[in-house]
Amino acid sequence: MVLSGGRRQHLYNFCSQDFSKKGLKNKGTDMVLGTDIFDTTLDVIQTGIVIINCHATITRINSFAAMLFGIDEFDSVGKPLSTFITKSSLPSVLETGQPIGPVVEGHNGKQLLGIYRPLFGPGGELNGALGAYTDLGKNDLIKQQITDAMQNERELEAILEYSPDGIWIMDGVGKTLRVSKSWENFSGIKREEVIGRMVHDIVAEGIYTDSAAIHVIEKREPVTIIYTTRTHKSALVTANPVFGADGNIWRIISNVRDITQLNRFKTELERSQANSKRFSHELKVLRQQQSQTMQIITRSKAMETVLEIATQTAASEATMLISGETGVGKDIIANFIHNSSGGNGTFIRVNCGAIPESLMESELFGYEEGSFTGARAKGKPGLFELAQGGTLFLDEVGELPFAMQAKLLHALQDHTITRVGGVLPINLHVRVIAATNRDLMAMTKVGSFRKDLYYRLNVIPLHIPPLRDRPDDIVPLVVYFLEKYNKRHKTNKSICPRALEVLLKYSWPGNVRELENTIEWLVLTCHNEEIDVDNLDAFKKEHDSPLPYEVCFSPCGSLKKAREEVEKSMLLWAMKHHCSTRKVAAILGVTQPTIVRLVHKYGLNKAESSQL
Repeated sequence: MVLSGGRRQHLYNFCSQDFSKKGLKNKGTDMVLGTDIFDTTLDVIQTGIVIINCHATITRINSFAAMLFGIDEFDSVGKPLSTFITKSSLPSVLETGQPIGPVVEGHNGKQLLGIYRPLFGPGGELNGALGAYTDLGKNDLIKQQITDAMQNERELEAILEYSPDGIWIMDGVGKTLRVSKSWENFSGIKREEVIGRMVHDIVAEGIYTDSAAIHVIEKREPVTIIYTTRTHKSALVTANPVFGADGNIWRIISNVRDITQLNRFKTELERSQANSKRFSHELKVLRQQQSQTMQIITRSKAMETVLEIATQTAASEATMLISGETGVGKDIIANFIHNSSGGNGTFIRVNCGAIPESLMESELFGYEEGSFTGARAKGKPGLFELAQGGTLFLDEVGELPFAMQAKLLHALQDHTITRVGGVLPINLHVRVIAATNRDLMAMTKVGSFRKDLYYRLNVIPLHIPPLRDRPDDIVPLVVYFLEKYNKRHKTNKSICPRALEVLLKYSWPGNVRELENTIEWLVLTCHNEEIDVDNLDAFKKEHDSPLPYEVCFSPCGSLKKAREEVEKSMLLWAMKHHCSTRKVAAILGVTQPTIVRLVHKYGLNKAESSQL
């Protein structure tokens, strides 16, 4: 049998209506129809109808439903639904009081379309439920139409569940039909509190202060307002009317966006106008610099000079030596130079201090098959080969073993390498950038670094000043790291001007790396939204206390011996806290050659100074 569109709509309307208003009266626990017309309709309609009471007992089943399920029409009445029809969604209506369907279920070897609706008594109490079934196997057109309708329903449900903005759907007079999951999450109000209710009643009850839908009903045009929920959340709402063929409003669709955080930001900005303007400016500068210098955050003249030199020389193939203390960002500058070169090659970083001396040659130059025990069967290319057409960044180049320095010098001079165990040279087309936090010139004077390699690497010298010498960079770096770790840790911390002053006065021996770690520590440990100077107490105690050197000497020794021990102790202390002989000389008030001579005299160049 094929149901016309009109008959299908009539059946859907029939199953959707409130039977408590259509003569359906309560007698005991059974639902009894008060008219013969309805009985006749059930008998002749070509749709299966099953009615159950609030105990899920069958009170009425028409002949078409009995045929669909293969059961006796009269024998089933008064017995539990589950005795004859298993895995049905009809009893679920009794649990929720909400309609279900259309859904497709398999029963008695058939694919049936089920529509389930609650039945209410005169007082509004739930007395039972009605299920209407259509055999999809009888008509492919109906089956396809139902499949398409269910697909559209699934798409609508997906939109309501996953839309980041809240969605509120009402009918033309303001009755709530659906709300999305995101609105429920942001407002803290359950869907059940608003679905089925009139928007005027919801506003009157104080669930939210105003409704754009009310204005849409009055004006018959889109309306945008801001309202507040009873959970003190603020929302920007735009409601749009959808008109039916008769010219009346058929649906009202509201888009709800949470602006609570924006309002809180606004309040904070108004409370500290001077601080907010400063931060806004710093953030603007930071974003401009991010786009221009690829994540290099700077405002100081010193770093602008560094970037200018790096940009001018990026396209050349000359080797470059980047020097600077630990944590100043030598690897970031090297990456910037590579990205600014215009080439598409690979950037490969090598930490020369992390590779064992026994593996250094094979890692850099590769090896041939069978060149040593444990070698791969087909050999292995070295890092120089892997960087062909790109950049090889030799970080901590001052840690290279002396014997390895000669082989590196050969590779840089001849632009060729030979694998371990190999005989054929391999031509190189690699840009080499080296970096160190040590004073290589001083090391050449004491014989721990080859002078010819130093000059070969130092074709383009680039020194990155420590953070204490460029305080103009501290504020934009703080802003950048705050934004970075707020995002990573899902927080929203800010910092007050007094705390910034403390950070500006600190010497930052660990430079940018120490500053970044400090900001992350503050984001994680500060309990308030604003980082204040009180949150820096532990930081100040740990970092701002004086760092005295310890003098140890025997009271029974000679004056010369005691003087030498004092010299050595002071030298050790200065070398631990400053990464170049120039800085050590400045702190101790002597010349740099004097420091180099003392380092050599006390044998500190290989042990203590290796920490620099």
